[in-house]
Amino acid sequence: MQDSKIKDALDATDRFMDDLDERLAYVNREMAMMDYKSDTEGYYREGIAKGESNIILKMINKGFDDETISYITEISIEKIREIRKNNK
Repeated sequence: MQDSKIKDALDATDRFMDDLDERLAYVNREMAMMDYKSDTEGYYREGIAKGESNIILKMINKGFDDETISYITEISIEKIREIRKNNK
């Protein structure tokens, strides 16, 4: 039984390797999945950055100093100063 499953798998591999259209379709599907994953990760990072900036701006508007904001948010003082500078 094990041998027949191995033979079936090898036959499927041979058919796949012999069919250029099927291989191209496979590569295109893989590329589409990688693009989707990359886009999703990028959107996630953008969302995190936007959320951090919004929180920092709210704290700045409430009068928090950079050191306190950094302590609470665990975001670098340099990044906080950059956000403060860009939103004057």
